[in-house]
Amino acid sequence: MRLKFIKLFAVLVFVSAGIHTLAQAKDVETETACIPFDFYAGKLEMPAGCYRIGIDLETEIISVTEESGEHMIFLTRTSGDEGNGKSLLVFKHSGDVYALEELKSDAVDWVFQTWTPVPPIESRNALSHVEVALNR
Repeated sequence: MRLKFIKLFAVLVFVSAGIHTLAQAKDVETETACIPFDFYAGKLEMPAGCYRIGIDLETEIISVTEESGEHMIFLTRTSGDEGNGKSLLVFKHSGDVYALEELKSDAVDWVFQTWTPVPPIESRNALSHVEVALNR
């Protein structure tokens, strides 16, 4: 009898841990983006390539992971609003420098602060924005 109780308890603990993990995973949206240029995200320079974008709605953090898993960064939003139906990444662009500035998806519109090695000279190089589509 005691052995059955221990087995039952172990199964319940295992099942409850699995349910908790599934509940957490429900708040994370994953999308992909193929970015054709090197870019800055946070304080890191990331190479051109295809990336998985994980959007955690609960913690308001996104993960940007290259398909190979070699390059990865977590970013927290500095401001944002509700999503507007578009799914894309917005990069600030000046010269040959691209900096991730904003994530737009069905659920969120988040802005990020990204460091670049040389601040653009706005009077000589007009800042523009480049958008890259996200795919599910």
